[in-house]
Amino acid sequence: MLDTHAPNLTDAIRVLVHNSDERHHRIAASAPGAKNAQKRQFQNHQVREKRTFQAMFAFGLLLGGLELFIVLHYL
Repeated sequence: MLDTHAPNLTDAIRVLVHNSDERHHRIAASAPGAKNAQKRQFQNHQVREKRTFQAMFAFGLLLGGLELFIVLHYL
């Protein structure tokens, strides 16, 4: 129905989304501290991965302990 009233609407939305994506992910080459921002972003990513691993490991230990408790309790 929108195509009959505004045939170029889908193309316009696609262009707007594409431009918005470029604007949020682009770092100017002449910007001071661009390398520092990328390095900081990489370090933030590493910290998030480390915390995710620690949380998953702790959760796995908790579930493993619970399973061991249940198995030993019914022996």
